[in-house]
Amino acid sequence: MPSPTRAPPKTPDVPRRYGRPSTLGALIPKATAAALDQRGFAGGAIITRWAAIVGDDLASYAAPLEVKFQRQRNDQATLVLQVASGAAATLLQMKAPLVIERVNAFLGYAAISRIQAQQGPLPRKRMREPTPQVVLSAEEEAQVTQATQHVASPDIRSALTELGFAIARRAHEQSYANRAKDPSRKARGV
Repeated sequence: MPSPTRAPPKTPDVPRRYGRPSTLGALIPKATAAALDQRGFAGGAIITRWAAIVGDDLASYAAPLEVKFQRQRNDQATLVLQVASGAAATLLQMKAPLVIERVNAFLGYAAISRIQAQQGPLPRKRMREPTPQVVLSAEEEAQVTQATQHVASPDIRSALTELGFAIARRAHEQSYANRAKDPSRKARGV
């Protein structure tokens, strides 16, 4: 029997989760904010949107490493970029005014005044595995065509038929992707 002077034992404080699961894309900015802020990146947006800021051509041979701000100043910063080769550094030097203009436009103020190139390997991009081209069977095509047959306007009927074909192809692609991801199929040799 517990003594009246003793408090009941505490249960460990386990945080409870309420609500729905979050997507990974929504969690990444929160998880990387501290590390990116130490490197001088404005909320990490320069890294995460680099290709959109400078274009795919420039992003293919240069990647941002850090932004070096002068003490007590938010302008006249140096953007340090990793380039793949000496030739890429020369190209970057030629395009430096354009890069500075685009990054400053993205940030909303004239933060960057210089660009410094550092030669080294660029991070590899993951290539998507191509999905096979889906060909609908004659039965599926007939089913879609029959479903849109009652539409009076030929233009609208044509558009709806193409939409139906696209939806049917998408369903096939998703079932193919699900089969490819299923580890039990590989174990069974299917």
